[in-house]
Amino acid sequence: MTWPIEEIAVLLDEAGTETIDTVSHPDNAHRFVPSPHGLNAGYSRNIHWLRIRLSAPADGRLLLEIQPPYLDDLKFFIPDGLGGFQQRQTGDLYPFSSRDLSARAFVLSADLAPDTSQTLYLRLETTSTSLLFLRAFQPEDYAAVLSKDYLLLGLYYGILLVLLLFNLWHGHWRHDDSHRAFLVYLAVTSLFMLSVNGLVAQFAAPEHPAVGHHLLSSMVMAMVAVAAWFHSRILLVDRSSPLLYRYFQGIMALCLVCFIAYLSGYFTEAARVITLISLTIPIVGISRTITLWRQKRAGSLFLAIAYGSSFLSYAVTVMSVQGLLSGSHWQLYSLQVGALIALLAFNFGLFERLRYNRLAHEAAVERERQARNELELQNRARQQQGALIDMLSHEIRTPLSVIRLRLEAGQPSPRMIVHAEQAVAVLEDIVERCDYANRLDNHAISVRSEACDLLATVNEGIAKYRLQHRVSLDCPSTVSTKLVSDTMLLSVLVANLIDNACKYALPGSVIAMRLTNRDAHGCPGVAFQIANHAAASTRPDPDKVFKRYYRAAGAQGTSGSGLGLAIAHSLAERLNGQLNYLHQEEAVTFELWLPQSMS
Repeated sequence: MTWPIEEIAVLLDEAGTETIDTVSHPDNAHRFVPSPHGLNAGYSRNIHWLRIRLSAPADGRLLLEIQPPYLDDLKFFIPDGLGGFQQRQTGDLYPFSSRDLSARAFVLSADLAPDTSQTLYLRLETTSTSLLFLRAFQPEDYAAVLSKDYLLLGLYYGILLVLLLFNLWHGHWRHDDSHRAFLVYLAVTSLFMLSVNGLVAQFAAPEHPAVGHHLLSSMVMAMVAVAAWFHSRILLVDRSSPLLYRYFQGIMALCLVCFIAYLSGYFTEAARVITLISLTIPIVGISRTITLWRQKRAGSLFLAIAYGSSFLSYAVTVMSVQGLLSGSHWQLYSLQVGALIALLAFNFGLFERLRYNRLAHEAAVERERQARNELELQNRARQQQGALIDMLSHEIRTPLSVIRLRLEAGQPSPRMIVHAEQAVAVLEDIVERCDYANRLDNHAISVRSEACDLLATVNEGIAKYRLQHRVSLDCPSTVSTKLVSDTMLLSVLVANLIDNACKYALPGSVIAMRLTNRDAHGCPGVAFQIANHAAASTRPDPDKVFKRYYRAAGAQGTSGSGLGLAIAHSLAERLNGQLNYLHQEEAVTFELWLPQSMS
């Protein structure tokens, strides 16, 4: 149970010339400003005097606890009963053995006149934040407070140690960059908290105060730099996100500049900047987490918890050390509690992400296995299909020739002759396309580069199918249709596109063709569009239109093999071009693009 403090007031000593005699003089009493919650002046090189008024207990013995444990120089003035003051001094610049009580906080003992109102003075000079909280205790009560304090700290650091060993034992840091960054961040955070809580000064270097003092100062910069590195990893920030990438790189560079400033004697100024900048990290983290959440990235929920906790604790801590927030000594622990919650959430998020990646990898392996099996089946089917097509190509041509000779030798009617010739032509076309598809599969068709004219090839195709009366050909004089390609393959490709449009165009409708110059992937070329109006039932499925043997549901009544567009698509790729189906409501449109040079 704390002993009541009746008044805490603060006097700012900007010139640093005040003494105990001047500040305790009655004429200067009005210069003290009431500050019931202690001192919170932010990062400042100014000296502050605190006036403390309280009533002494019956035995006159009190312990005055001063937090936080990283204040540089404290001078405590206690009334000596003779009108003067006894001076005591402590701080993190003095050996630990010089303290009145072995505790991580600064604890000063005072023997006062029993049952009297006393006025004490405290002088603070520090390069760290001028943040100071006071509590008074009777000696017998403080022992229980001290035991509870170390018990909670032991639990806190025990959790951090278990978290560190757990991640080391799992070994994900060996192959996962985010886990390596997390381990470094966890280790640096633990060391930083040990320094902030005064445990380094108490246990690691009790007789060498400079070790704890400078370790904490340098850890401020190191903590923010490592935090920026870790957050860039867990938020999946790389050069593909240039703004965020430069933001985190900039923070790490700023930490280096601030560290140099600290070495040059400007720690107060450097810390003021770096603590304000550190507040932006959880804000950026929340924003980036929202983006990852929308992308359904694994672990986003835990990231949201981590950054929400970090933001609240950072905000309280930064406003406290900057002198923007007054309150109780519990503000000292807001950063530690928030950091612990964030570290646990980050750890859960990392393991959730690893679990998702493992499942995704297993699924990918399974898909690869299935794909190999399917490919093997397709290869077998293609081999069987090739054998069938070879047989059809050789065995059907002979009876077809016999039929043609018989028609020529007999006396059939003209109509019969026309129908027979059309049937023969259809059968020959199917056989020819099957044979062509088989040769493409077996890479039996070679490509020869030669001068070509796409416009001339298109006109040849129009003439072949006698479509002059129903074709609208648009080719401005400024368009260059000259190509270096394979003339024969180009003719087959264009003929298949024209044949497809002719078969499925509505009777009497116009087939629109257009030639333009267009670059693709930085390469100049010529684009040929062909569009025809077709019944809704004969419109192709965009996902299946170039698949072999595919025909739309309403196209079954029209003769064809289902190979024309598949062959055309393969030929376009062989000529280093592209054939695309442009899904439009008013027409069935295909666009062929070919480079002006195949090289």
